[in-house]
Amino acid sequence: MNHSLAKRALTSLFIFFLLLTVLACSCSALNGILPATSQSGSQTGQVSAQENLTFGSGTFILSDPKVGLSDLSSYTALLTLSFDGTINGQPSKWSKKYVMLASKVPSFRQLTVDTSTVTSSNPDPVFIAELDGADYVVNAQNECSASAIEQGSSLSDRFEPAGFLHYVIGATAAGNETVNDVGVNHYKFDQFALGQQKLTQSTGELWVASSGGYVVKYLLTTNAKADYFGTGIEGALTWDYELTGVGKPVSVQLPTYCPGGLVNVPQLSNTSNVVNTPGALTYDTSTSLSDAVAFYQKQIPALGWQLQGNPDVSDTQAFMNFQQAGQSLIIFISADAGITSVVINLVRTQK
Repeated sequence: MNHSLAKRALTSLFIFFLLLTVLACSCSALNGILPATSQSGSQTGQVSAQENLTFGSGTFILSDPKVGLSDLSSYTALLTLSFDGTINGQPSKWSKKYVMLASKVPSFRQLTVDTSTVTSSNPDPVFIAELDGADYVVNAQNECSASAIEQGSSLSDRFEPAGFLHYVIGATAAGNETVNDVGVNHYKFDQFALGQQKLTQSTGELWVASSGGYVVKYLLTTNAKADYFGTGIEGALTWDYELTGVGKPVSVQLPTYCPGGLVNVPQLSNTSNVVNTPGALTYDTSTSLSDAVAFYQKQIPALGWQLQGNPDVSDTQAFMNFQQAGQSLIIFISADAGITSVVINLVRTQK
């Protein structure tokens, strides 16, 4: 195996640990298992790697476990991560379940993480959703916060379950099968295919779609001691991953108390002071109040919204309420000293 591929494989491993740390930082049992990272995500400890690693004897290489997912119209990904061993001589056993629902059109994702079996304190579950240009997080107190999605920081970029899986270099073929209604190629591998022959005893299998090349199923159990997990920790860490419902409809169920998504409607000309956050768009314009009202009376219905009643219009302000598919679009326009101010709120309602 050439040095550049080995380096890429090790980098994939570090990315996996970083992602896992983000979601598991509240679990003390994991703190020793995962390598320390700085706030910027860079590795703070010294990492030594063999220059001449001997990888698996097979011909199959999985350098990016997320390969092919972006081409799928929809899917459900389930990853169960579990540990059974000891920490400082005391028994430790836990598991976490990650479930990702993904759709391409319409574009949305939903991630839930069940951490109830991690410790006896029953950490709160994680719920994150991404739709209408916004990230949503719901905490255990049923509080929902939203923020605009930043480029390179989507749910897929940060927490795609397949991104938690280890690379595989040199897996051996084990036949052709059908898994979760998908024709797959079956492969088997061990610690050599992970570049860990001196660190772990591992057994793994993976099933890759014959058409599309994405991972449909992945099972890996790694037995190791402190030189792999960290001081005082030894046991077995298991990754159990499955992709189901490929191409089948999925839906995100956001609580109605969550803010609306980014307000994606036309804006008047000559705008200033534009602020667009989840659930609210505000700006100023030199357009007159009457022209602004006429503009939105024409533009919003063309987007599929229905006006509720008649606009409430006076010489200095106007109010309009539009509804569509469990959402309300409320437009308030006011005029003062030659400046027209527009406030548009997107609110979720009961269907």
